[in-house]
Amino acid sequence: MPGGRVEAASPIFDRIVDVAGMRSLEAMAPSETNLMQNAGAAISAYVLKDEHVRPSDLAICLVGPGKNGGDALIAAGQLAQAGVNVAAWGSRARPNDPLVAAASKSGVRWKVWQGDRTPLLTEISQASCVIDGLLGIGSSPPLRGEIKELLHTLPIPTNQTRIAIDIPTGIDAETGAADTSTFPADLTLATGPVKIGSLLHPAVEFCGEIRAVPIGLEAVAYESITTAIIDRPTVRGLIPKRGLSGHKGSFGRLAIVGGSSQYLGATALATIAAIRTGVGMVTLASIEPAIVTAATLAPGATFLPFEATPTGHMSASLDDLEKLLDSSTAVLIGPGLGRSPQTDSLVTELIRNRTRSPIVFDADALNVLADNQDLYASLGPQMVLTPHPGELRRLSSEAAVPEGRNRIRISENLASTTNATVVAKGSPTIVAGNQFTWILARPNPILATAGSGDVLAGSIAGLLAQGVPPVAAARLGVWLHCEAASITAGESDRGIPIEHIAQAIGPALQKTRL
Repeated sequence: MPGGRVEAASPIFDRIVDVAGMRSLEAMAPSETNLMQNAGAAISAYVLKDEHVRPSDLAICLVGPGKNGGDALIAAGQLAQAGVNVAAWGSRARPNDPLVAAASKSGVRWKVWQGDRTPLLTEISQASCVIDGLLGIGSSPPLRGEIKELLHTLPIPTNQTRIAIDIPTGIDAETGAADTSTFPADLTLATGPVKIGSLLHPAVEFCGEIRAVPIGLEAVAYESITTAIIDRPTVRGLIPKRGLSGHKGSFGRLAIVGGSSQYLGATALATIAAIRTGVGMVTLASIEPAIVTAATLAPGATFLPFEATPTGHMSASLDDLEKLLDSSTAVLIGPGLGRSPQTDSLVTELIRNRTRSPIVFDADALNVLADNQDLYASLGPQMVLTPHPGELRRLSSEAAVPEGRNRIRISENLASTTNATVVAKGSPTIVAGNQFTWILARPNPILATAGSGDVLAGSIAGLLAQGVPPVAAARLGVWLHCEAASITAGESDRGIPIEHIAQAIGPALQKTRL
């Protein structure tokens, strides 16, 4: 099942909340009943619009005792009125429940599975759509009792769409913990904002595609939420415009500084990705063997070669790069750079003397920062840091590799400390600005390969060179990186050459624009 792809229905519904945040939003609503009615109507409308179920199809709604169960019953009634054959199954008889009565009046067949689950499992195996309204954000694993037993015995789906209301049963909406019998959704319809737990591991593996649907919360209620998703609607407007009369100088000049004898391909990948973002000119400053590699793969770039030191590192000083840096609209430093006294000095002097220019720090440039945290005071809003989990640990002086909610918190703290944009690579990928955080919950194992970070750094730097503001460049670059992997996924689900993903940044940009 595909995991964790999020698409916002509108700018309001790109927001992400924890459980406490959602309770605060609900408290602002005039009526809990209205929220439930709105949620049920929005769910049924979405399911019908995208043809997850058609009139005359069999749909099964699994109904729990709480608000999610109420949402499911209302959605079931709406689907039945549209001509869908709907059976709503609960664990117990509810003779005095007005929601059950209303659903039944709309044509829903209300059934109880208490004791023998065989009739329910048989009907599920025949359904084209199964909707999970068992448990909501107030529950947490482990699952127990009859719900655990039911989900554990669900038949393997055949041409069936499984939809979770708000969050799949078995998931902790706060931490992303998941029971082994969690409902395996193909689609999760978040009621209101997306819940943070659905974006974290292992929960994301059970959520499928995540969409937010409106439930009648006022837009003003969202103004205090400072976390949002990264998706196509929210990044499309960040793509830099290209005038018809423009020339290469109109679209930015990027300087890439990196490369060593141990990592000859890193700068080539960054160069390809940057070019594919549409930047007017890319100049690579590196050792000659790395330039030969890059020139083969990206002949449109220009090059500034340096001799290698006896250890295979670049011998350039900041003075050697001054002319290049002065003519560039952005700088990327770090891919394949390695560590040596010369390269460490270069990174240090760049931070101390060139921080008014937009700069992306990647790979060993980040490790220099981690070893010299007094330099943090010299960073600022023009800077972008792109750490993987190990680099994030070192930059933040954490004792262990950060995970889950902790990784989000650490990224936010680092952004606040440095006043820079932090792109915390991983699943999910986090973009933390000084006052706002964005999350890309679209895991793609194709990106789990050497060189992937170089492609991402080049993408962000290429956009930065075109005048895209740092936070926007980071968000768009992260999206394009993942979209490029999806484009190449048709070749194989593994073993795709990383240069293919770098080349796919261009098609990803075009696809995002449409």
